[in-house]
Amino acid sequence: MTEQILDMSATVDHVLVVDDHAIVRMGLVQLMRQLAPAVEVSEAATLGQTQALLAARPDIGLVVLDLHLPDVPDTSPLLGLRSLRQSHPLLAVAMISADSETALAAQALREGAAGWLPKTADPLVLSSALALVLQGGCYVPPFLRQPGPAAAAERLSDRQLDVLRQLITGVSNKEIARALGLAEPTVKSHLVVIFRVLRVRNRAQAVVAGRSHLRAMGGYA
Repeated sequence: MTEQILDMSATVDHVLVVDDHAIVRMGLVQLMRQLAPAVEVSEAATLGQTQALLAARPDIGLVVLDLHLPDVPDTSPLLGLRSLRQSHPLLAVAMISADSETALAAQALREGAAGWLPKTADPLVLSSALALVLQGGCYVPPFLRQPGPAAAAERLSDRQLDVLRQLITGVSNKEIARALGLAEPTVKSHLVVIFRVLRVRNRAQAVVAGRSHLRAMGGYA
């Protein structure tokens, strides 16, 4: 499985791993380097250090951001994500946490996170999740993909359905953005919601599930 992951090409050249626990951070950095040896990996322990590194290194294309940092208040755990999304709207930010609170993880994905990576996951699962994010995908954890009242009640908006119709034709995010007159980060945000509602973790699964979803709505032949 490791060789298969290593064969997958990353869409970013520089990754920043942010965690205030040195041992956890070192483990993530080592795992990232094993997954994508050609990708540069930097480290930070706080949100302030993260912002400083992003200012100094504009080539960073992905941040793996711990939910709980010393300079992020416990009362607003998504402040780090919101801060980076505001200052660097084109930057991919994947959250990593030991928390499995459904509402919090779902909110992070709604606000544009490139995934919710569980620290408690099996190493192979975490490796696959990181590989997916490195390729520009969105990792949706299993606890958000399970059927339940919240998932059953959630519906795709008309614009998200437009994005889904484009997605199942096999076009890229850039082509979807051009066809619908949207910014590419907006397309990515819509895809995060689509993946969550369809309970899928990658584009291939979204295409299959999306066709079934649209057929059920009478909107796809």
